[in-house]
Amino acid sequence: MKQYISKELKNPAAAKKTVQTITKELRTLTRFPEAGPSVEALTGYATNLRFFICGKHIALYRIEDKTVYIARVVDPRQDYLRILFGDDFWERADTKK
Repeated sequence: MKQYISKELKNPAAAKKTVQTITKELRTLTRFPEAGPSVEALTGYATNLRFFICGKHIALYRIEDKTVYIARVVDPRQDYLRILFGDDFWERADTKK
């Protein structure tokens, strides 16, 4: 993410600030690992992922044996559920209603 913002968007200052913001917000999970709601509770899609808002981004993470693993940090303007779960995510989600 930092490299993309810095090199592709030619904005190293924004890259640094973005990474600092995300890192600062994610530190909350060290004390409160269940702070983010589960993706399954919100979508009905079976997954062990949770999400956490980090400034203008969303961190998707899982908890295993009291350790938090960041799966991905995404821009919420992306169709991140489709990116994570496949092109037919919305069709499968519709059948669960």
